Amino acid sequence: MQQQKVSHSQDKILEQAKDLVQREIKYCRTLRAMISRELEAIVLNGDMDELSRILEQKDEIISQLQLLADGWRDVLDESGLSYNIKSTDGFCARLLELFPDDSELPALITESREIAESIIKAEDDAVSELEKHSAGLRSQMVSRANAKNAAASYAKMGGGYLY
Repeated sequence: MQQQKVSHSQDKILEQAKDLVQREIKYCRTLRAMISRELEAIVLNGDMDELSRILEQKDEIISQLQLLADGWRDVLDESGLSYNIKSTDGFCARLLELFPDDSELPALITESREIAESIIKAEDDAVSELEKHSAGLRSQMVSRANAKNAAASYAKMGGGYLY
């Protein structure tokens, strides 16, 4: 009877873990797509309004991912895994040790890691493009300000009307 209870508890923990990883993958795919849209808004369209909307949507997804992280606490409590595991790799390795016979969990964890890595790279690229775009905008603003100052100086010196 005790063995059956432990087995049921392990099955429940495994299902919770799989559910959390699958939801994480879903949110990460959405976040990855948003980063692509963000790059498009910056590079192709120069559309700062669209960029703002995308950033707001990204914040919502990131909030969902944070809530999902809280869900891992329940799995940790039930499984006996320690909160003191120092890295994601350590946590995933320990989780896989708990369920060595499950064939689906390793693939889900691998997929989750891969998409997380792609998000980090894409986000770095988006930040870099935004910095380039911002530098270009700053340069244009300085150029316009200089032209405006030159026109004002010309007008003060008695110059004609500028069209």
